[in-house]
Amino acid sequence: MATIPSGTKFQGIPSSNDDLNKRSSQANALAPVYTIDDIESAIIPATATTGTVISFSKTEIYNTSSTPGTGNITNDLTGAQLGIVQKIYHNDGSSPTVPAGWVLIGSGTYTTSSLNIIFAEWCGGTRVEYWIVST
Repeated sequence: MATIPSGTKFQGIPSSNDDLNKRSSQANALAPVYTIDDIESAIIPATATTGTVISFSKTEIYNTSSTPGTGNITNDLTGAQLGIVQKIYHNDGSSPTVPAGWVLIGSGTYTTSSLNIIFAEWCGGTRVEYWIVST
């Protein structure tokens, strides 16, 4: 997804209209094309979801403090975007395993049988940096 510069103006052009091919290369270079997905990713707030398969294609909050997830954590990196930090509520009798590409940042540790909040950010490839806050 592209990063849309602040102050950018938009003109709606249907996908069936090949407008770029009708303009000069100089005009095309000054008018980058953004999709509705680019716009949505810049303005849509986090959505609530459940589970322990963590995706980085849109901002989500996994589980809740009153119904935290349990078990091991895996990821789905399909369509992953830089800059998305996922919040994961988790509580289990043992520390969850995470994928090999996940790297613990900081000194936070998982407290078993207690609510833990895990924040995870995809950094490219299979690398996900995460940190843990125990409550």
